[in-house]
Amino acid sequence: MSETHFDEYEHYNFDQDKLVNSGHSGKGRTKKEASEHTNHFDPSGHSRKIATKLQNTEANAKQANVAAAAAAAKKS
Repeated sequence: MSETHFDEYEHYNFDQDKLVNSGHSGKGRTKKEASEHTNHFDPSGHSRKIATKLQNTEANAKQANVAAAAAAAKKS
């Protein structure tokens, strides 16, 4: 397609159409591509939630051990 007959506003319109007609999918994706890139079902359950909980529990236990050791050292 030749761009000789385009003026400066045509390019502006092309840039805006890309954003306006995206269909809320973002990143210039079609609706089908957007539906393929959504959160997928995880049969193992809330794996990220469980992993975060385990990491926090481990960090809290270490912190409690350090605090207990500091208190014991302070007493003696």
